[in-house]
Amino acid sequence: MVDEQAVFHALLRAKGLSVAELAAALRVTRQHAHRLLTGARNAGPRRVELDRVLALGTPSADRPIHAVAELGAEDGLELVPAGDVQPVFGSPDLATEVALPLTRPHPAVCVVPVWPSYAWSYLVAFHAAWGSHAEPRSVFLVDEAEGDLPLESILDELRTGMATTLELRAQGRDPALVREVEAKLERLH
Repeated sequence: MVDEQAVFHALLRAKGLSVAELAAALRVTRQHAHRLLTGARNAGPRRVELDRVLALGTPSADRPIHAVAELGAEDGLELVPAGDVQPVFGSPDLATEVALPLTRPHPAVCVVPVWPSYAWSYLVAFHAAWGSHAEPRSVFLVDEAEGDLPLESILDELRTGMATTLELRAQGRDPALVREVEAKLERLH
């Protein structure tokens, strides 16, 4: 899995925050914030605060939720849907449990804090690409899944859907396929 410091830096860039702004939001010194970001200081005791400040989207609740994401080449973060749903997690540990097996074939997988509106907007954009409408129920809190299925079965199903998403995204980075597209487009000029 992507190390925590790389995720922190990507979140900081995605939020457009400087280390000084992060320090002010956390009410710590700039040096302390830098140590949290680099791993020189354990983020554990400050993790909830760090997640709140770095969570993607607009704050709307007491605490952000967590989603499985993929860290891109330019440090961009993309949430990983499972089919046409966007699972989110109240517990970062449960999100990590789902993400860990995905990291073997996809080492850029990570867990990120997000606000509910961000997860919804991301899912809407995903559906819009296919010309379909997203439904609010398609963003669901896995920790509170109800029904007859045991949680482990739900987690396995989510992993399968996320693995498919990651495999399909990998095709977009396949050098042979990229060259093929570029060659087709070059013939137009």
